[in-house]
Amino acid sequence: MKKLFAALVALCLMLTGVAALADEPTKVNWNDFEAQTAEVKGQFASVGNTGLMMYIPAQFKDTEVSKDAVAAGHFLALKSEDGKAIVTGQVVKKDIAQFRAAIEQQGYHTWDTIVNGISFVQFSVEAEGTVNTSFALPSTQNETILFSFAPANQEPYTGLFKLMAASLQAAK
Repeated sequence: MKKLFAALVALCLMLTGVAALADEPTKVNWNDFEAQTAEVKGQFASVGNTGLMMYIPAQFKDTEVSKDAVAAGHFLALKSEDGKAIVTGQVVKKDIAQFRAAIEQQGYHTWDTIVNGISFVQFSVEAEGTVNTSFALPSTQNETILFSFAPANQEPYTGLFKLMAASLQAAK
């Protein structure tokens, strides 16, 4: 019986160790994706007043953000030439902890991702077969900056969105 108990304790400790490893943030570095820019024409651009820049593939065009959307915190709208994909940026009037709690309260899983040394909270939302993947980070005004990519589960957008998200970095 003691051997069985010891084996169960050892198994629990191992599973706890695995769970702790699973909680490690995903780390993404632009250097790992930069070679893809030879295949995907585009350029880096500043994104709003966030202090960040992102690689924007040539097939995405800046779309005018309406006054109502600006009033709601939106600062970025990019649409693919075919009109089927969109990238948005907005400021949410909640600090990152409140924002994350609200997302999780809605039943969505969040995870930590470090992109080029910047900590993001990442989550995905699926509706009617379309996945929207989002990256959120705290702003200096105790708000949350949110970048969303949709449809993140359809080619050719999946690869383009990975490239765009991996390029998020401090503006130079």
